[in-house]
Amino acid sequence: MIDLVPIIKDHFQTLRSHATNQVLWGEVSFFFGAPVLLGALGAFLDWKVKGVGNILAAFAILAGLLFNLLVLLFDVAAKAAQAGGLGSQNVRLKLAKQLQANVTYALLMALGAAGILGVASGMGMESINRWLSSVLVALLAHFTLTLFMIMRRIRSAFLQSLT
Repeated sequence: MIDLVPIIKDHFQTLRSHATNQVLWGEVSFFFGAPVLLGALGAFLDWKVKGVGNILAAFAILAGLLFNLLVLLFDVAAKAAQAGGLGSQNVRLKLAKQLQANVTYALLMALGAAGILGVASGMGMESINRWLSSVLVALLAHFTLTLFMIMRRIRSAFLQSLT
């Protein structure tokens, strides 16, 4: 059986303070609360996702790009481990591990959304009802916020490599 729980746990581990190792509840509530609120708003306002095939294509492309990023991160982590060792003082390796956790989690979300959209597309749906649309809106918002987090970490890793 495929166990996806470690992917989710690793992602949650990145939502901690570097100094105190405490959970950053503000970030957790923002990254999960805002998409849920947006999805609930979509259900309340009767939003319906249209253009299922186009959105499916976008998620498929993003999933492929995220797979490529994971392969690149493997190489980056190996080089960071060679340069600075495996200790907790190696900031580059720590950032690479966090990036791996976030990218893998984003990939999981992209595959989940692609699965839902693939089934809808396979059933010939061009428009999805408001309940499933609200789930997709929440998933898309959460996915987008996770991509922003990945961008922030890539920027940090880049700046760290320059020092």
